[in-house]
Amino acid sequence: MLAFTAAAAMLPSCNFLDVEPTVLTEESAYRTEGDVLNGLAGVYGAMNNEAFYGNYYSLMCSNVDDLCYFNRNSSNNYVVWYAHDASANEIYGVWTEIYAGIKNANNFMDAMTGSEFDTEGTYYNEARFLRAYYHFILAEAFGDVPLRTVPIKEYDPEALICPATPQEKILEWVIQEMEACLELADTEFDNFPSRVNKYTMEGILARVCLFMAGESVEMTDIALTKRDYYKKAMDYSWDVINSGFFELNPDYSQVFINYITDSYDMEYRESMWEVDFLGDRSSATLWTNGRIGDLIGLQSNGSSNYLEFNCNYSYGQYDGSPKLWYLYSEDDRTDDEKIVRSEQTEVGGNANYVFDARQEWNMPPYNYSGNNSHPPYGIPDYEGEGADELNVCRKSIDQAPYAVSSVTTTENPTSAGGIRNAGKYRRETVYEGHKDAKMLYTNINYPLLRYSDVLLMYAEAYNEYNGAPTQQVFEDTILKIRDRAGVKTRDFSEYSSQEAFRQLVKNERGRELCFESLRKYDLIRWGEFVDAMHGYSDYAGDACWSGNAKESYALNIASNVSQRHIYLPIPNIELGVNTALTQNPLW
Repeated sequence: MLAFTAAAAMLPSCNFLDVEPTVLTEESAYRTEGDVLNGLAGVYGAMNNEAFYGNYYSLMCSNVDDLCYFNRNSSNNYVVWYAHDASANEIYGVWTEIYAGIKNANNFMDAMTGSEFDTEGTYYNEARFLRAYYHFILAEAFGDVPLRTVPIKEYDPEALICPATPQEKILEWVIQEMEACLELADTEFDNFPSRVNKYTMEGILARVCLFMAGESVEMTDIALTKRDYYKKAMDYSWDVINSGFFELNPDYSQVFINYITDSYDMEYRESMWEVDFLGDRSSATLWTNGRIGDLIGLQSNGSSNYLEFNCNYSYGQYDGSPKLWYLYSEDDRTDDEKIVRSEQTEVGGNANYVFDARQEWNMPPYNYSGNNSHPPYGIPDYEGEGADELNVCRKSIDQAPYAVSSVTTTENPTSAGGIRNAGKYRRETVYEGHKDAKMLYTNINYPLLRYSDVLLMYAEAYNEYNGAPTQQVFEDTILKIRDRAGVKTRDFSEYSSQEAFRQLVKNERGRELCFESLRKYDLIRWGEFVDAMHGYSDYAGDACWSGNAKESYALNIASNVSQRHIYLPIPNIELGVNTALTQNPLW
């Protein structure tokens, strides 16, 4: 097996997809182990396409939710406005690219059967897991979809005709496939986190089992119960935790700086699986399909002089919502830390500014918009109870290389909470390490599974399976995550009931995992998606919007959402090719 040896705790991303992907055909065969690795890269390679995690799936189809909205207005039928229909190009792109990954997996597995280059079956096993993962993504997003487990010959159009398998049966199959993969899964970290190992598989299995146990899956013809799947999710996530191989990085922002700088953290291993993107399209050898940081990031798009900016080009099309702002600043905060809304315009002194490392990184009070002429400014020191601890925890942001905010109109870090760019994947040159002209594609990696997610999945599954949490679970999961964020936490007694702990976990997932293509599907499995999206109206006229037109864009998006948006429509083109398919109900 190809090894990428860790020479230090923090390594440049030795990108598995640096190799040239090869798609096996009937006329070709793998002659060396290098050929095999190229073929396996072709199975992984579906993920780093623009139609999958490069943009269409990760951002357009999966990142507009109750905590993140698209901050532009248009009459187009883009999925980001929930104004799409079955003819939307991005939905067809998602469908075809994921099925292309499944096709590559089937061909690769067929070639690996009995191969002298895979005597232990590990390459086959890896592709088998990816094939199951791709089916999970399809079932989660589209509902009932065709289950494809054998290669399709190019000259056999009849093989394209395949009816949809019910979502519950797809998910049951996915779980069984992934569980079977655990038997041969690698437990080493030679290829981590670019490729999956046993612990990655278990973390993803916990995610699939939680979705299976959720409100949206009917389970009319499944042997196990929803409680059984909560048990599975609990056990798989616990096995990851109990392994002792993973920790939270003490610095929340560093997790994402690693994605931006294309670095693997082998000391803490919080990033357990990520999509690799290579290059910026500045040459044929540095080709990438990733728009991470360009479409979602801190806006920096002046008309000229890009090389003078402190942030590379970014449209900054996604903003954190007022709900996310208040999740950070008010919900689940101790009384002495809460922001008083009426005092949000105060600056300096005891302005009651509440720090949360995640809020600071994910919703910064600035962007660039091509403006580099103003000096940087700092956030006033917090002067309330625990000031010393909080101020030490905070970054020395007055030394950060950014311009005066074009988001807020003042140097007030507590204003305009509803119109802030999603800053998680920012293209600031101090992190990207170079200054570019107008490059719209980036080499910023994208998270698929983080250890903090595993902790939260364990907390949720334990609570649902056992009917209530324990203080130990609370301390080992929620408290660790909140301590890392630098926020105080109320006593466990306030969260000891199943319902109170359930809501705490939901809130913490939003604060921790926003902008990572997870929240929408969390809301769907909790049975809350439509109501949560309509909840934007609760903030109509809120000072958080600062009178900005973005308020109307967000409210329009929310008003478009109905029950049919729980699933994406089957693309019209696919319905024309695969005549055994029928359109999703309500579409």
